[in-house]
Amino acid sequence: MRSRPFIALRLPEVVHPGETFDVELSLDSASATPIDFVRVSLRYTQTLWSMGRQDVLQARDRLLLSEEVAGRGRLGEGVHRYRASFTLPGDVPPTHMGLVAELQCGISVVVSIPWWPDAEESGEVVVRPAVGPRPRTEPFTGASARGAGAFVEVSLPDRTFAPGDMLTGAVAFGGLGGRRASALEVALVGVERVHAGGQRSWSETHRLSFFRDLAGTHEGQEVPFRIEVPGDLAPTFSAEEVSLEYALEAVLEHAAGRVVHRAPVDIGSFAPRPGGDAKRPRVGAARWRAVWARAGERAGLSLREGVDGLGLRGVHAGCVVEVAPVDERSAPGLGATVHIAEPWGLELQVRPRRALERVGVVTGDPTFDGRFRASGREDAQVLAALTPALRAALGAFRGVDLNDARAQVRSAVGAFDESVLDLFLEQVEALAQATAEAGAALPPPASMAAWLPAWRRFAEESDGALRVGPMRLSGTFEGSQFEVRTRFKGAAPAGARIAVRLDPPNRGAGGSKGPAGEAIAAEILDQAARLGGVAEGEGIAVAPGEIAVAIAAPLADPAAAREVLRSMLALARELRGERRGGPYR
Repeated sequence: MRSRPFIALRLPEVVHPGETFDVELSLDSASATPIDFVRVSLRYTQTLWSMGRQDVLQARDRLLLSEEVAGRGRLGEGVHRYRASFTLPGDVPPTHMGLVAELQCGISVVVSIPWWPDAEESGEVVVRPAVGPRPRTEPFTGASARGAGAFVEVSLPDRTFAPGDMLTGAVAFGGLGGRRASALEVALVGVERVHAGGQRSWSETHRLSFFRDLAGTHEGQEVPFRIEVPGDLAPTFSAEEVSLEYALEAVLEHAAGRVVHRAPVDIGSFAPRPGGDAKRPRVGAARWRAVWARAGERAGLSLREGVDGLGLRGVHAGCVVEVAPVDERSAPGLGATVHIAEPWGLELQVRPRRALERVGVVTGDPTFDGRFRASGREDAQVLAALTPALRAALGAFRGVDLNDARAQVRSAVGAFDESVLDLFLEQVEALAQATAEAGAALPPPASMAAWLPAWRRFAEESDGALRVGPMRLSGTFEGSQFEVRTRFKGAAPAGARIAVRLDPPNRGAGGSKGPAGEAIAAEILDQAARLGGVAEGEGIAVAPGEIAVAIAAPLADPAAAREVLRSMLALARELRGERRGGPYR
């Protein structure tokens, strides 16, 4: 009498793509039984579920291999043993049991019995990549967008890991603008992606987390972490319609919200890393200083030593330049100050124009006039100072405040990204260059333009320096420093101030001049009268460091002030009690 034989399967637990493996089976028949065939099949199936696994959307064979180990005949009583061999293609994906997709490899045996129920048996085999050498170690740093706000950055010794490894690294954060950081989560996250039937979906299949309360942790401080990679974690793969990807996800919680950064990592079947874990790059304050040092060196600037935080300082085109992060909550980013070597003396002010505010001095540049309001003592000088190059340089920044002495600018960009910092420093250098060139070409006040040659001549004779914008001259006369400065009333020159510096200072300044001193003071007033008279309400001003007199008219030629300067020096000697030959001894 025929009977269905008992089937016993012997399968490998794990098989690898590209390899050949054997399947052993035994048939224990209780009686002689006719058979059509004994077939062993390898079936690799793909099943796609709806979200929530309510319905099967797709079920198909990705691979089907069969081998008949016995043909038509009679299966005698007793145990019969067979063997089948299968070779897996090298590109077959690993076994995957996800939330939406399932990829499974199984072995089935069918004993076909004519006019009788067939005997069947099946079993699962796990497909995994073979253990291979690790790729070359590549230390990694990455960060979330470092724009105008908080950011988080991650450092890893490598981005390739194997099941059983310890995933180590560090996180740092910044850009909070004074806000408080509350918590940090670092997680190894697995994401399953499915693309089938024109539809795309994804689901999170794994999350292995490290948590840290950030109380007492400050910006720029490294926060180390360790995450154990489970020994049975499915490897990264990408097949035709299904893929499994991993990323290290860092989530920073702070008072104004949260920041998320993901760095892709690869989980694979790799041999142990020789020599243990590789060294990882630094993140946080140590990395930031290195970034600023490199960028500063390229731009000809140096890190400010002995100063908390970050900052660069140097000289461009004769202007002292200072660069530092800006921590204002409204617009964190980068800021710079360009100190003008010789202040222009134009009463210049350039700043962003407020809504409905008058334009101010119109440059004829619609973009510039639309953004900024410029003003100064004399429109012609303001227009001359705001050269096309200077307007373009100022336009590169979000915030601008320019006056006679310095330009302060800022941009709402990341302070810790090397390429962004390089660009900002290039813009600052262009601003310094344009500022220096504009200052060197400043014209005098329009009403004093014809007098400029005389002022230049006296500046050369006195080995001095002339600032053309305010028509101010400083030089040396008979061994002492002096200054002739034009005084303005509105835009019009309204007089001059002549001063001699006292070195050493006069300890008796402000006291009684005595008869000789009074005579010298009278001579000063007499000489001043020849230059236009002493300004109303003014006299000879004597201070410990200088003697000065205000003239009621501007000077066409400052050389005419020689006799006033000579009398001032005589008064200084008299006040110090010096006795020299000459008309005032």
